[in-house]
Amino acid sequence: MTALGAVATTRTMRRLWGAGGASLGLVAEAAAQTHGPLPMWLDRPLAIAPELGRDLHWGHLARLVEDASGWLHAAGVCPGDTVAVLKDHNIDVIGLAQAAARLGAIPAVIAPEFDAATVATLLARLGNPVTLADRSAITRHRLGGITALRRLVCVDGAADGAVPLDEMRGTRAPAPQCRTGDQLLAITHTSGTTGVPKLIGHTGDSLAGQAAVQVLGGRLLLRSHDVVATCLTTAHARALSGPFTIAAVGAPHLAMVDPDPMAAAGLLARHRPTLLETFPNVFQRWEQLADHPDQPLANVRIFLSTFDAAHPRTIRRMLGASRRRFPLYAQAYAQSELGAMAVGFRTRRQARSGDARDVGWPGLALTGVRIIDPDTGRHTPRPGVYGRIQARGPGLFAGYVGEPQRTREQRHEGWWDTGDIGTRTRTGQLRLAGRVVDDVPGLPDYLAVEDLVLDRLPELTELVLTALPDETTVPVVCTRDDVPLDPARWREATADLPVMVAPRQFRWSELPTTATWKVRRPALREQLATPSPVPEATV
Repeated sequence: MTALGAVATTRTMRRLWGAGGASLGLVAEAAAQTHGPLPMWLDRPLAIAPELGRDLHWGHLARLVEDASGWLHAAGVCPGDTVAVLKDHNIDVIGLAQAAARLGAIPAVIAPEFDAATVATLLARLGNPVTLADRSAITRHRLGGITALRRLVCVDGAADGAVPLDEMRGTRAPAPQCRTGDQLLAITHTSGTTGVPKLIGHTGDSLAGQAAVQVLGGRLLLRSHDVVATCLTTAHARALSGPFTIAAVGAPHLAMVDPDPMAAAGLLARHRPTLLETFPNVFQRWEQLADHPDQPLANVRIFLSTFDAAHPRTIRRMLGASRRRFPLYAQAYAQSELGAMAVGFRTRRQARSGDARDVGWPGLALTGVRIIDPDTGRHTPRPGVYGRIQARGPGLFAGYVGEPQRTREQRHEGWWDTGDIGTRTRTGQLRLAGRVVDDVPGLPDYLAVEDLVLDRLPELTELVLTALPDETTVPVVCTRDDVPLDPARWREATADLPVMVAPRQFRWSELPTTATWKVRRPALREQLATPSPVPEATV
């Protein structure tokens, strides 16, 4: 990026984010003033404003945030209060969070995928605050029965134990109240991969730190005539910091929240995005779109996956589906506690060989990374030596809400322990081997085995290798259109691999997933250990 570009980025960040990184509640307003009626297309109407339809612009969102702050004010929300938002994923989750921030309150977004017990635990950690939920969440999580909640507001009608949002509409919004950059600004949570999610407290400065890397990347890779498409959940830090990239660049945005490939195909074919971002496992489900007659991926110049490493087959399929001359697949290895920790790129040529565990260079994410020997606790700078990944950067969060001891245990003299295992390559890239808690006895590099089998069996849309308490390795598979897996093909594909029991085949909807649609391996192990009507494949 040129010096002029860096200055422009800094000015844009100040305009959109505000002094001290604390103007989360005014982002939509600033974007609307900067870019005018910049299009924003949705894959489903907003629960709190269905009359707006699915074709919006930043001005609509700005007015919605201002109106919603008036509704929350009528619900008794004051500066410094915590406001929980729990509803099906859509842009109005972000709008409600920004409305709370506009009042000087602290929004806490919670994913609807969790079970009732987990949601109750998270709400209790938040102090049972004013909670905004849709009818689906109120019913599924039995929120009406949590009498300790300060107030339960149903955002899309009437529900037992809740006050309808309609009773609060029409209340004039008070003047904005901005928190300082070092104050707690918003609360998200971890994905829940390893158990009950942890609540992540973000200050204005930490969210601004995460957003700055994204805006710099957007300035470098995007042009004003590009169309950005995303398919992301709206209950994590990326949902709060991510819109700044789009707002800063001024690109039209297709904001999807349904990962079903057939649901996405029509919208992608209609809007022809040039940048497409989603999670690696969603791209994996979308591999079938490479063969779609409407060629919904043909115009994509940059595929971007966040948080985890993608499978090599997935990267090849995405790049092969593009009709662009030089498409790129970009990976951002990230965690909600810190933001991006490494960024890397692959071309078609690079994707033909090797795996995808080299997730990029920490320097491109403005983040420092070191590898720690798990036995000695010492830094191991030698390339190729695996250890625990620790990182530090401007996006580091304030701490786990209600769990100060856990926060202290993972902080080491300013470095954050990610819980992942990896190494640095000779070229300085970060290479992942997996998570400590997901270890599969007998398969030191279980991710590499998954990649290998997926390459050999293109009919698989998901493969997870996990272990039972007796250390038996169990493959869990999903197939395209849920077609039964051919036993002979499985035997041939795994003949030279360590011994595994017969694969268990599931529908995608039957797998326990996180708020980012990633398979929860510990929960899957529990599910496998419990008698189930789902049959084993006969292999």
